Amino acid sequence: MGEGSIDYTLRISPRARRVRLLVNPREGLVVVVPRGFDQREVPAILRRHASWVERALAGSAERREHLAAHEDGPLPTSVKLPGIGLRWDVVLRPGAGTGVRGRVAGETLVLSGETGDHAACYEALRRAVARAARERLPLMLGGVEVETGWSATSVGIRRQRTRWGSCTSKGAVSLNESLVFLPPDLVRYVLVHELAHTKRMDHSPAFWKFVEAHDAGWRASRKALREAWRHVPGWADPAA
Repeated sequence: MGEGSIDYTLRISPRARRVRLLVNPREGLVVVVPRGFDQREVPAILRRHASWVERALAGSAERREHLAAHEDGPLPTSVKLPGIGLRWDVVLRPGAGTGVRGRVAGETLVLSGETGDHAACYEALRRAVARAARERLPLMLGGVEVETGWSATSVGIRRQRTRWGSCTSKGAVSLNESLVFLPPDLVRYVLVHELAHTKRMDHSPAFWKFVEAHDAGWRASRKALREAWRHVPGWADPAA
């Protein structure tokens, strides 16, 4: 479907309570509407939000090019995870059997098995990154908890497409495993931000005072986080 020169996909969601406009590198513009919504209203909604749609689509196109460049290129010879202070040299060891297995030995990530299958190698790389994220990010969050005196009731590590982190009203923190690719200062900002939500669940001036008490550079980090996907290689990007 399209409105003027804007192409979009219409998605009807029984769980939606309002119209949402989503943009992602794979699908472009997606208009999510509640069940029973009068679809004839969509063009007017797109006209009202034309500026936002244009900016979002431009950013999405750039990210799509970023993904494609990695997909078409060779396997990485190294993996850098500055967010958790790790770097691995990638070594391929072709072998019998199906699939590819990844094993970390010191500063080396060994991929063994059907290493000629690049898709399987990328999957093994993603699994290795996920393991490292699950091991390191909760420990880092714990360090910030000690520093701030704030505590999460639980922490989960997930491969999220749009959020770097979240916190529920019950204090459960969820972190994006792709944080491991970000600069340390941005990772710290996310950790402080989500723990601050255990004190306040809004983004009021009072909330930002909590954040600033433990991250004086939060404004710059908040701005940089909007394009932090640039730090995530295409093979690891959740949008892929």
